[in-house]
Amino acid sequence: MRILKVCASRAWGGMEMSMALTAAKLRERGHAVFPVCQPDSPIEENLRGAGFDPVICDIWGKFHPDKVWQLARLVRREAIDLIHTDNSRDLFSLVPVRQLSGRLPLVLQKHIGTGDPKNLVVHHYLYRRVDFVIAISEVIRANLLATHPLRPDQVGVVHAGIDLGRFHGDPVARARIRTELGVPDSACLVGIIGRLQKEKGHFDFIEVAQRLAPDNPETRFVMVGAPTPGWEEEAAEIRQAARDAGLGERLILAGFRTDVPALLDAMDLFLFPSHAEAYGLVVVEAMAMGLPVVAYGCDGVLDLVVSGQTGELVDLYDRDALTAVTAGLLADGERRRAMGRAGRQRVEERFTEEHMYRQLESLYDGLVARHRAG
Repeated sequence: MRILKVCASRAWGGMEMSMALTAAKLRERGHAVFPVCQPDSPIEENLRGAGFDPVICDIWGKFHPDKVWQLARLVRREAIDLIHTDNSRDLFSLVPVRQLSGRLPLVLQKHIGTGDPKNLVVHHYLYRRVDFVIAISEVIRANLLATHPLRPDQVGVVHAGIDLGRFHGDPVARARIRTELGVPDSACLVGIIGRLQKEKGHFDFIEVAQRLAPDNPETRFVMVGAPTPGWEEEAAEIRQAARDAGLGERLILAGFRTDVPALLDAMDLFLFPSHAEAYGLVVVEAMAMGLPVVAYGCDGVLDLVVSGQTGELVDLYDRDALTAVTAGLLADGERRRAMGRAGRQRVEERFTEEHMYRQLESLYDGLVARHRAG
């Protein structure tokens, strides 16, 4: 299939990473992918590093007649079968491209929700001409249907999948990471991975660590992550709270790391008290590494963790319950391991890259077949 893959954003976050990675993976699977991005953007840099020669086209946030004609000519010249964008702002230009190109199938993928209803006439015009909207989780699908002029049959969920081959136990790597962090072989290591922002639940994590420490003298806690650009002050507050927790070397600030599988392998329990999570890919990664997950039962995490089977979910902001279920798992190694095995199995069945791309290709095939049938 010949796919125009678009994301006119200058940022570099989950949406942008997803666009670049999906373009590369679809190419690996034999599709002809034509990526479109902003000039001098992190997406452009990443795509070029992956061997693409991306189409540079600034269509950010509004209707650009000259860019519409540029893309419409590209669609005709390259015999594009389908347009897929990760950015709803791109619709202002991509819907006209679709209309000028024989109403090719147009797919929008939504990575975050919105609190602002899209009820203007222009929104109705645009979203009626989107053939399908992919939500990354059930909570995002519900948000889309509540805030956008979309029919239920226009919106479906495709969960992001992981490369399962990267997540396997390695006793040597586990020992190396634990030695680096100063964690004894006999100690349980409880960890969190995520950018240092309040909404990720780091203050909750620190308080749970403080509460658990007296009765679990061997347990260690590790926080992995760095500030989001523009949120350095909030990250500094989190780091200071960790230093003020009175746990000394038992609460480890590991900073930004790229060796996530090895870090997860070094842990015994993943504590993820995020307050708002559109999906939670790191939760999938933790489950893939055979870790039980303790989290607040909200948003995208509800799609991932089966409470009582692959971990424990508690009510949002209930730090007492968060502490209690974590304490229970620290005291029961066999239950931790059983939940970890169940989590790994759940990932194998539902959250692999292969599963994700088969869903995506099936969606593409159906839309293109319907378009060709008229």
